[in-house]
Amino acid sequence: MTTRHFYSSADGLVLKSLRGANSDYDHIDTQLQKRSTRPIGHRSAKVAVICGGGAGHEPAYAGYTGHGMLTACVSGEIFASPSSKQILNTIRLAAFRPESTPSDDATGEKKDVLVVMNNYTGDRLNFGLAIEKARVSFPQINLESVVVADDVSLLHSSSTQVVGARGLAGNILVCKVLGALAHTGASLSTCKAYGDAVVDNLSSIGVALEHCHVPGRGAGEGLKPMDDGECEVGLGLHNEAGVYRRKMGGDFQAIIEEMVKMVLERVSRNVADDLVLFVNNLGGVSQLEMGALLGDLASALARQNIHPKRIYSSSYMTSLNAPGFSASLLNITSINNRLSQSHNLTIDTYDLLDAPTDASSWLGVRRYWTDVPSSQEDTTDYFSTATEKSAASSNGTNEKDKVSPRVISALESACRAVLQVEKDLTAFDTILGDGDCGQTFAAGAQAVLTEIRKSDSELLKLTPSALVQELAGILEDVMGGTIGALFGIYLNAYSYSLLQSPTNKFPRIQAPLEALKSLAKHTPAQPGDRTVIDALEPFCFSLASEAFKLDDESLRVAVRKAIDGAKSTKDMIPKLGRAAYVVSEGGEKGKELPMDPGAWGVAKLLEGFVEGWLAGGTDETAGRRAHN
Repeated sequence: MTTRHFYSSADGLVLKSLRGANSDYDHIDTQLQKRSTRPIGHRSAKVAVICGGGAGHEPAYAGYTGHGMLTACVSGEIFASPSSKQILNTIRLAAFRPESTPSDDATGEKKDVLVVMNNYTGDRLNFGLAIEKARVSFPQINLESVVVADDVSLLHSSSTQVVGARGLAGNILVCKVLGALAHTGASLSTCKAYGDAVVDNLSSIGVALEHCHVPGRGAGEGLKPMDDGECEVGLGLHNEAGVYRRKMGGDFQAIIEEMVKMVLERVSRNVADDLVLFVNNLGGVSQLEMGALLGDLASALARQNIHPKRIYSSSYMTSLNAPGFSASLLNITSINNRLSQSHNLTIDTYDLLDAPTDASSWLGVRRYWTDVPSSQEDTTDYFSTATEKSAASSNGTNEKDKVSPRVISALESACRAVLQVEKDLTAFDTILGDGDCGQTFAAGAQAVLTEIRKSDSELLKLTPSALVQELAGILEDVMGGTIGALFGIYLNAYSYSLLQSPTNKFPRIQAPLEALKSLAKHTPAQPGDRTVIDALEPFCFSLASEAFKLDDESLRVAVRKAIDGAKSTKDMIPKLGRAAYVVSEGGEKGKELPMDPGAWGVAKLLEGFVEGWLAGGTDETAGRRAHN
């Protein structure tokens, strides 16, 4: 695995890449700060198809944005989901013409939106949150989603019973046929039914010789290096470990036979079925070897008397520079049968695959040329947050209803506590995840500290509800992926709960628990699943149980329960998130696992906050410290 890069740090790299895509692909326009891309010009269609995810998978997704494919796309940081704000903006871009706004009359031109996402926890949470926000913000449009879950490597693993299969490179096939179908003028219900049928008849598996390297990170942090002559089968798109490792023994054909057997297990093995073969270079395999792999895959299928009607091979959805590839099979016959029997629909998937598109990275692209000039960067914030409204109204709020300096000191203490465990969180996450948990927590802590230490900071002028809403906005901007979405949902719900009874102490103590209940509506995580819930739930319940006699000792008890909850995640079998795909009860039995990094980060954050609160003394002394 090469660790050398032209850019030694990931900081700013995603924006540079999007700027490059905007220059290279003359048919698209990118709002860089909002990470959203759409085609230039307008094509009539009833449905807009959008997709997105973390960066590091280029040319996905800007390379697949164009007429006849994606209407718009959105990018997060490397291997981290885009925020719900960014996704919401992308929905707006896709649904409304450039010259119109969501506030236009309901009779104005608009499109329904179909959201395509890969089955990763962070994507499901952030895209799901954005869809719910869009239903409120844009009631004049309809929204549906299609979740791609094509990975078959953990087909029989109990670790995926809750979260389901991961999404792999088959996502790009889904985007192509759905974009082409929408371009024909199909309705949202038809696109949704077809998309679900495609996903259910799509299977993929990946294999690699080594993991990729993320710019700015150490080489192989937390990952066991592979031996010479060894490969890893069943790895994901985000540097997660695979299901098992195999000795190649000088002949890779045996591994290919295993892969073919696994993908055929999910799709029909009827030799009369029409199939499409889709081979994806994960970014680091030479074209010479890709040609050989493609030939061997086709031969392995032929030995099963299977002859794909279409074969595609390219770097469709990469994992930075990973020396690996994935193979996907799409069963056209099964799709047709399902659509005919369940929906009375007849759709020719081959026509959709062959349909022209000006999306630059689709193999065999035929370009549509346009004379429409590139639009200027749109810096308008169409979604004024509740924070801004609350802050404006706070100017007339009584001093006793505003945030106390002691709270600001406690927040500062919480941020310092998080920064102290950044390396631990990174080390824990590299074993079962993609190693970004420490950086993500640290980014949030640094952003809050920066706001606190501003000479013109107005945090002390806010009500408690507005402060929490402000924190939610700050963290959503800098914390991507699953943990960012969890913080966003929890803090927004916390703010809403505080807003209901702003001056009553009892409801304020209950607010953390009420926010936890709201979070439970968006994630199936339960205590014992090895997630942040293992630390957060005992803290919230402990506070709520002491609501009538809350004192310093009650706070210490609540923190101890959060710490104990986080420590209890050590050696738990993960049931949610990317770790659920890495660890299976059989494959990792007996292997010592660290604490869940998210749970430990939350526990230390809570510990730091309470320590800062208890050490804060009076509001007067805390206020002097907060402004020094």
